[in-house]
Amino acid sequence: MCKVYLTQYGYLPASDPGSGNLRSERHLKEAIRAMQRFGHLKPTGIVDGPTLQLMKRRRCGVPDVVVGAERVRRYALQGQKWPGSNLTWSVISRESDSDIRMVRSQLLKAFEVWSAASALTFVEVEVPTADIVISFLKGHHGDGYPFDGEGSVLAHAFFPGAGIGGDAHFDAEERWLASQPEDEDEGVNLFAVAAHEIGHSLGLSHSSTPGSLMFPYYQLMGEYFTLPKDDMEGIRHLYGSKDQDNQPTMPTILPNTSETKSSTTTKSQTTPTTKYPTSSTKKSRFSTKKTTTTTKPERTTQVLTTASEMPDACNSSIDAISVIRGEVFVFKGRYFWRLHANRTLRAGYPVAINRFWHALPADIEKIDALYERLSDTKIMFFTGKNYWLFTANQLEPGYPRPLTDLGLPQDLDRIDVAIVWGYNGKAYFFSGKEYWKFDELEGRVELDYPRNINNWRGLPTDIDAAFQWTDGNTYFFKGSKFWRFMDVKMKVDTKGPSDIGNVWFNCSRTIEIIEPVTTQETATDFPQNTAVNLASSHMYLNIIVLLFMYRVMVFAFDN
Repeated sequence: MCKVYLTQYGYLPASDPGSGNLRSERHLKEAIRAMQRFGHLKPTGIVDGPTLQLMKRRRCGVPDVVVGAERVRRYALQGQKWPGSNLTWSVISRESDSDIRMVRSQLLKAFEVWSAASALTFVEVEVPTADIVISFLKGHHGDGYPFDGEGSVLAHAFFPGAGIGGDAHFDAEERWLASQPEDEDEGVNLFAVAAHEIGHSLGLSHSSTPGSLMFPYYQLMGEYFTLPKDDMEGIRHLYGSKDQDNQPTMPTILPNTSETKSSTTTKSQTTPTTKYPTSSTKKSRFSTKKTTTTTKPERTTQVLTTASEMPDACNSSIDAISVIRGEVFVFKGRYFWRLHANRTLRAGYPVAINRFWHALPADIEKIDALYERLSDTKIMFFTGKNYWLFTANQLEPGYPRPLTDLGLPQDLDRIDVAIVWGYNGKAYFFSGKEYWKFDELEGRVELDYPRNINNWRGLPTDIDAAFQWTDGNTYFFKGSKFWRFMDVKMKVDTKGPSDIGNVWFNCSRTIEIIEPVTTQETATDFPQNTAVNLASSHMYLNIIVLLFMYRVMVFAFDN
């Protein structure tokens, strides 16, 4: 628990959180001491009782130690800021049972804390393109920072930037209150958490100063709370104060008057140390601005595309497909879709790939292959002669690297498919007519490879994509078709290929198709498919009857 906690909040490197045994005892003790100093405990380097109690406290999900953060006096600056001082914000209740009127009133109070202390002004709008979008979400919600249910992590936010930058996410399973309960079991004060998270959205990191609003652990505030000196100095360092006679700039997209709720409310949110895109399309004030004060990859290098370049799921082949964190991701060109468990497309997709994995080069035309490693859940992306390694959407140091680092031949131009084969739990790479078995622990392909794809009976060569579905079979894709490979029998289903769009994207079904099977499916799950199969059966029966009558007539004529 201690090593996971230290890694999660930045005290230990995130490159290999599962291999704490490889770290020296000295490094571990230094990390514990750093955490203890941040939490105002005696820096013993030992996980004693007070340290365990600190680790159990409810807190913000943003790391305490942020790469690239600048500490000025006491407050900490993350390095990114909004280019203007008049910002828009919106709230999406989503999965929360909280009263939306209570939520809005507490958020307004939280924004006013920051606007009163700086030159910032905030406007609430009812559009998903606001600079700061506030959502209440549960568990895994697509940004690489899953919530853990009631208690522990309460919320997280993203530093200023394009896409999801500036957004704030609150755990919908918490009991959010307008009151300030003395008993933790009663719930959590929304104003206290929101005011803290807004600081992140504006570019402030966590502060170790006692009493600071940006202190990472949950703390109650008085009814007439004003921003402490430490936080005030930080926000004014970024945006100035109202008495500096600097006119605030307007947002790049002005809200309609019908959408405007308040011209004086504040808008901002807390943010974890990395940004993760969502399906919502937000205006980018950072499309031409590049900062050198942060080590995080900029989304500003993103290649803008037109609507005509976006692929059509029902009229397209696919480049790559994989299950990541239990969810299906499908890639085509510079875009990707996400699928629900019932194989329907999630709303708001496709989305540009480097809105999510923003460290990937902007000039990448397509993803050749990808898969999530079983050994550490890190994600390998393959494009051309190189590969990238990500933890969630955070690029690991030292990448990209050439395919030859994996033991693959120098003349190999690309990987077509990367999968974990369910039959033995091993990773395999396919390219053209050949395939390799990959040893994740060694980081190289096994010596007695490559082998011919003919060993996978019935598969075509030059496959586009593949992955294992929940029915225990592996599915291979080429062009507009896919094949079901029966892992146990080690051969392709004799029913042959079927149409990708009809099955995986729920496009119009006009032909007999192979249906992936899940344990919950029944005959009534696919009424359209049943109708097609019945129609096909009647057609075949009619043909047989006609052929029989024809044979009888010919026989009678000959005799």
